[in-house]
Amino acid sequence: MAAGGRRLPSLSVTLAYVQACGGDVREWRHRWQLLAAELAADTAARRRAQDAGRAPYPGSAAFEAADAERFFGREALLDRLVALLAERRLVILAGPSGAGKSSLVRAGLLARLGGAPAAGTAAGAAVGTAAGAAGGTAAGRGGARGGAGRAPAGGGVPVALLTPGERPMEAYALALARLGQRAGETMRGASGPTGGDPVLVVDQGEQLRTRCRDAAERARFLDALVATAEGGPGEALAGLPVAAPARCRVVLVIRSDQSGPLFAEHPGLADAGRHGVLSMGRPAPDELRRAITEPALRAGCTVEGALLAVLISTAAQQPGALPLLSAALLETWRRRSGNALTLAGFQATGGFEGALARTAETLYNGLDASDRSRAQAVFLRLGGELLGAGEDAAGGAMALGDGLTPGGELVSGGDEGTRKPVRRAEFDDPGVAEVMERLIRARLVVVDRDSVELSHHALPQAWPRLRGWLAEGRESLGEQRRLTTAARSWAAAEQDPELLYRGIRLEQLMRRVAAGELTTAGVERAFLAASARAAVADRRRAQRQNLAVAGVAAAGGALLALAGGSRIRRAWPW
Repeated sequence: MAAGGRRLPSLSVTLAYVQACGGDVREWRHRWQLLAAELAADTAARRRAQDAGRAPYPGSAAFEAADAERFFGREALLDRLVALLAERRLVILAGPSGAGKSSLVRAGLLARLGGAPAAGTAAGAAVGTAAGAAGGTAAGRGGARGGAGRAPAGGGVPVALLTPGERPMEAYALALARLGQRAGETMRGASGPTGGDPVLVVDQGEQLRTRCRDAAERARFLDALVATAEGGPGEALAGLPVAAPARCRVVLVIRSDQSGPLFAEHPGLADAGRHGVLSMGRPAPDELRRAITEPALRAGCTVEGALLAVLISTAAQQPGALPLLSAALLETWRRRSGNALTLAGFQATGGFEGALARTAETLYNGLDASDRSRAQAVFLRLGGELLGAGEDAAGGAMALGDGLTPGGELVSGGDEGTRKPVRRAEFDDPGVAEVMERLIRARLVVVDRDSVELSHHALPQAWPRLRGWLAEGRESLGEQRRLTTAARSWAAAEQDPELLYRGIRLEQLMRRVAAGELTTAGVERAFLAASARAAVADRRRAQRQNLAVAGVAAAGGALLALAGGSRIRRAWPW
């Protein structure tokens, strides 16, 4: 049936035919993945309607409180968070993008406290207690076998959840108002790790810097958080008709690349939370195994061993793979064979690569012309670093085109040690910060403190558009990477002038930068500016030396002429 065109042949059979016919294996692999995903789309669409509410994975979205009974793998970290909240009134949960911070507090902490917030509240805030839908669902259906965040037996404490957005004080006021209404109803007899204190959770705290443009409102919001944790909002809500609880415990969830700048901007927050910081990294292999298998088991399914091995080995190497992993698992579950999630079903979705390519192309097509140029520059810089890592891992792939094979394949050793994150400061051109945030939200790029990297090292190979950019600009990328390396070395050596570019090399680089063939940012611009200044100083010094030499020569000539004249006069008979 496959040979007759009535059924899609397996990938191995397809590639065997391609090899026998001398075709391009890479290109046909990519075609097969796209076709397999397209053919499976109709089946998946029919199953979506049938599987509503039954799927064991949430897809690329974060786990919510209602997902507590299928949230697994982070039990130990959740225990540490709850213990820290019992000790401290202000807790700061920081981690890189894609590490699962929102899932931990929503499906983990809220359900553990028994305060699952009700959905549908405005201004980015949601509030509830142990009677909330998710807490009751997790306790009722999950029982003792529920997920990491299942609600404990007995009553919970009032919990408020908000995201700051563009107007953080509005979200804050609404959250505290509803929290105050609930506090009077549930405080009597409430206990648990917070001693009955209400809990205010601020998720996606990085929005204070990425979305809130009013520095005064941001400062007021942070003042209010500290005051709320230390003894009640007090003057923080002056002028707002809010009946707030006397005091709350506060959990601030923030991306690690924004935590440092926020602490520097607001020393009061840094001082109040310095002993309550919990860092969250990527999950360990055993945590990944539980996150993959346990939700499937709760849904009456199994995960094929070959699929489990591929998912764990791939996700463990990527900095922000959790949303991509969950999305791939959801699509694989929709293409399950009976009750089994299989490697064949995973491959039929296009795997991680197919999901990456679709996400990247959709985002790129949604940008305007100027933002597309900025996004291309970001991807080329990050992709160029991967090419450099591939070159190192391949032991000198430079001869093949800066980390690319002649056919355009990325050379990579697949080793985590070869990863080369880029400093966030290198993306300082106007408008790039906004584009970067869109890439982060789409899980195509991840940030951790002051570094940026692609969320998956397969993106340059999986996304045809980026693969084409890299192949077309191999020479420029190589020169760009050498410039970046030289600039970083110069900065690391305390701007040693001996490391600056000079002469023909500097002139050629400056021409290429002026022509737009190379892009510069941050340390590269400073490096080239210092090189240009040094070159000017060298020319002036050379000119002064030449003038001095010419002066000495002229003076010497004059002296010789005078001496010669004197000898002639002495030799003349009269």
